[in-house]
Amino acid sequence: MSASDVESSKAELTQCQICHKTFPAGSGWLCPDDNGPLVPADGDPLLGTVFDQKYEIQSVLGQGGMSIVYKARHKYMDRTVAVKLLREHLVSDQTARLRFEQESKAASKLTHQNIVSVHDFGITNNGQAYFVMDCLEGDSLADILDNEGRLELSRAINIFKQICDGLEPAHKLGLVHRDLKPSNIIVLQQEDGGDLIKIVDFGIAKFTNKDAGQFSARLTQTGEVFGSPMYMSPEQCQGHQLDPRSDIYSLGCLMYETLTGTAPYFGDSFMSIAMQHMNAPMPPFVESAPDSKVPAAIEEVVSKTMAKDPDQRFQTVGEVRQALLDAALAGGVQGVRAGAVHDPSANSSLKETWEKITGGFAKASSGKAAKEAFSFARLAVIGGPAIAVAAIIGIVVFWHGPSGDGGTPMQKFRWQLEVGLAEQAVQHQNLKQSIVLLTDAREIASTFGDDDSRLQTTLRMLANVYKDAGMYEQQEQCYKDFNNVQAKQSLADTERVKAMLTSLRDQAAKGMINQAEAHASMTMIIDSAKRLHARGYYATEEALLTDAIGTLKRLDMAERPETAELKLVMADCLTAQQKLPQVRPLLVDALETYRRVAVLPDSKVQTNKALIRAYLKLGQFDRDQSSFENSKGELEEALELTQRYFGKDNNLMAESLNSYADLMRQMGAQDDYKQLSTEAKVYNQKAALEPALDPDLESASN
Repeated sequence: MSASDVESSKAELTQCQICHKTFPAGSGWLCPDDNGPLVPADGDPLLGTVFDQKYEIQSVLGQGGMSIVYKARHKYMDRTVAVKLLREHLVSDQTARLRFEQESKAASKLTHQNIVSVHDFGITNNGQAYFVMDCLEGDSLADILDNEGRLELSRAINIFKQICDGLEPAHKLGLVHRDLKPSNIIVLQQEDGGDLIKIVDFGIAKFTNKDAGQFSARLTQTGEVFGSPMYMSPEQCQGHQLDPRSDIYSLGCLMYETLTGTAPYFGDSFMSIAMQHMNAPMPPFVESAPDSKVPAAIEEVVSKTMAKDPDQRFQTVGEVRQALLDAALAGGVQGVRAGAVHDPSANSSLKETWEKITGGFAKASSGKAAKEAFSFARLAVIGGPAIAVAAIIGIVVFWHGPSGDGGTPMQKFRWQLEVGLAEQAVQHQNLKQSIVLLTDAREIASTFGDDDSRLQTTLRMLANVYKDAGMYEQQEQCYKDFNNVQAKQSLADTERVKAMLTSLRDQAAKGMINQAEAHASMTMIIDSAKRLHARGYYATEEALLTDAIGTLKRLDMAERPETAELKLVMADCLTAQQKLPQVRPLLVDALETYRRVAVLPDSKVQTNKALIRAYLKLGQFDRDQSSFENSKGELEEALELTQRYFGKDNNLMAESLNSYADLMRQMGAQDDYKQLSTEAKVYNQKAALEPALDPDLESASN
């Protein structure tokens, strides 16, 4: 980057791997905001510099394969903004650059309170494209659903209405978003406690009107598939021409997940999910959320948005909005005020019963006193109101709580009672009493040795009650405490794995190599690495995997499948950090190791499959880097091996065919692409019809 683009480097910084904020070196090893690990931020040359002579880059807000978003301050306007840059390795990619420019143009045409605003667009002296938009200080709907499971009905409908409000002007301009999903909905808290949503990321949006010209057509040819599989319309899965009704289907998937806590369709591959979008009916709410109390009228609205045939859906988002409001009114939802804190005296009998029970527990420690406490609790329940009887009997007899082993039986029983009664209090709108119960349950859970599973459950429930009570500061603190617990758990798990690796190295130094123990340890290492990856702790994951690979080398296990698998996991870690030059050598090393240890055909089914997946991973990487000749040989080999030895594994056949088909499409071999895609579709259909088939066992016996 030229001197005119970057003025100067500032002091060394560290960066949180959760919130991506940066801090001066020496600030400790945990983020003061969310307790995420702090790692050196000097890997990103823009942090602490001035970009394009006016934007002071402060931290990384988010990143993907195509772009990275920074939090920045406009030097002259003293305004906090978000700067989105096309990644440097894509600067010379004309299609990527045009698509990036289209995102800025699409968003700049839209001036609506529910769409993120774009203020500036530019290209630096070295050709790097960027645009500047509002910096949104809020959580995505995806993050909220991860924390809360599903949203209260009136809050959810308010969010859906605003999404419709934001999409409506875009659709009127002939613009289809094409990637509508919870992570692209940012929820901001207003002063009155309500939600203000912003739709973001029009990066793959497409103009449908004639005025868009050839610019849009070059980027989104019919037959290309973009978007997130779990929210894609049937016509989008098939690469057909799209119109606003495709966004309406995606909105239906989003509404389904928001109201039930789970997406309507799942699968191990793109094709398995796509087949469900194209053929499977929407699962009833009761299947995904048996305790859901969503009115049937609301469920009917969601079902209509997800009709397979676009002509059977709502034709505009305005129709969706009106149908939601009508259904809410008919179901008695409109006007419901979530967050009213009721007086504890409204259910004084429940409170008194609980005080008797906890009073008995306070006197009980062990032996005879404990037996007396249980007897007292039983008598108190029998003499209490019907609500308390049903609640406590149900909790004691049926509710098992989360798995774990920490705590005495008395503590576990008390925790279960408090959490269960808190749930009953919420159902009776006694939020203050629920907060008292959950606060006490939190104290108890913090003493358990169950990897904090009960504590996490309690914090999640307490945060939800605070939200219903309108106590948003306490809710936010609960979320921070929850993240802190998870962060400490992940880091403690990593430290245990590191200690295990140190022990293995010490054994090797003493000539006491135990390869069986090392082999058994690899599962723990890979699981730990994947947990770090899921939380975005890429630097910590990379350090752990580097340590593990080095340890296996000292144990003379460099040529074992375990080392190859670690390298494949490391390749994913480096790809997430955009360290692409380091990825291919790892994939090649892993493939060569599998080639040396796999003998086809034999009984080592998983090793042989690992060889095929290594070919697929390398071929897919080369394809994505436009190295088509390398990719062709690798994907051909994967397909040939799969057809020869695992022809009954429908999922592996579909993945091999689809990977090769996509290469043919990118190389312009349309006839081969169509033939391979048709074959892949057949195998996906077989996989859907024969879920009980175990191809591994069949292959091993052949």
